[in-house]
Amino acid sequence: MLRNFLVSFERGIIVAWIGLYVSAAHAYEIEGLYANFKRVGFDLATTKVSNYQEYENSPYSEINRNTQGVLKGVFDFAFEYEKPKYRFDNMIYAEYGKSRIYGNPGKKKYTENADELRLTSEYIYKIWHFDNSAVLGPLVNISYLTEFTSDTDVNRRKVVQSMQGLKMINGTEGLTDFHLLALEELDFTYANEDTKTAWQIGFTYKHPFAQKYRFELECYYRDYLSYSRYESTDFRYEFFTIAKLNVMMRNKFFLEPYISYFRAEDREHKKAASNLMFGVAAAFTEIVKLF
Repeated sequence: MLRNFLVSFERGIIVAWIGLYVSAAHAYEIEGLYANFKRVGFDLATTKVSNYQEYENSPYSEINRNTQGVLKGVFDFAFEYEKPKYRFDNMIYAEYGKSRIYGNPGKKKYTENADELRLTSEYIYKIWHFDNSAVLGPLVNISYLTEFTSDTDVNRRKVVQSMQGLKMINGTEGLTDFHLLALEELDFTYANEDTKTAWQIGFTYKHPFAQKYRFELECYYRDYLSYSRYESTDFRYEFFTIAKLNVMMRNKFFLEPYISYFRAEDREHKKAASNLMFGVAAAFTEIVKLF
């Protein structure tokens, strides 16, 4: 019964996401509607995971295996409806990748290192304006996060998230994005759903130089405050940062060497797992004004 509910819920959230875009296009003026191909491409990287033995039952592919030779595809896209007083976005983010496993004798040699599908709707009301074209205001965000498959014995992730707080957008350089949020999660990953509450802070810093180059630094920290039930694989906190050098090539294509670091600690263990990755991305980016 629960499985049927989750299947219906998953289909319903996808239909609702499409419907939200259509209704937005008709409920308001069409002017200011953009198709933003933020990133369509692939990454080639190497990664090192610490304490993966303790986290082998975690549904998070970033920390449940020790891997090298990472190859993944990424699709990051949004319909953005921009007005002087607000912005309404409908976004889809997907990534999937395989990697070779080291340090697991007798087990399979390849596994997923990236598997995520996220559908998001976000509304920001613009209040404060800054010199770098950025605007800051209250945010309401709802998203559905899942995986394409689960190639291990752990359950496939299925999470509904709701966020409320402050967010900065549209900055051109310097501190271009910033958020301070309260977060609620309804987690359907296991047989008994789990409700979690957290707070999160994060930012993006961009420094363009020499016309075709841009340095970027992104960070976020999330701290969980309460849970409706005990699940050992639930995180106490998580931290992510990535530093990258964006090199714009011809016809909207770019190369991007990067270093990323993810760290998290679950409720069962007293030591955290981490994922340190060195890689390069090759991708296409484009913003198209539809109306």
